[in-house]
Amino acid sequence: MLDTAYLVELTDELEASVQGQDVDSILQFCEQHDAFIRSIQPSNDAGVNQAIKEFAQVHQRALELVENLHTVMQNELFKSTKTRQGVIQYKGVKHAK
Repeated sequence: MLDTAYLVELTDELEASVQGQDVDSILQFCEQHDAFIRSIQPSNDAGVNQAIKEFAQVHQRALELVENLHTVMQNELFKSTKTRQGVIQYKGVKHAK
């Protein structure tokens, strides 16, 4: 049986992290509660299903936030790598032809 009070508490905790855009706490939250998150199953009770749906929506927003940050970090890494390669290829005025 799913503990709905615990699920609502986790939803509120995750929602606060998403609102604050605190990616570190989101990742830590998901790591700590991974087993519980994976054990969530639909229920015959409409109230429980609504709590699960709310948690799923907050969790989806958290995942999107983490994915967006990951994409931004990849782009910044690509830019710095390209800049570094351009600097390495630059021979300077002394060696210009």
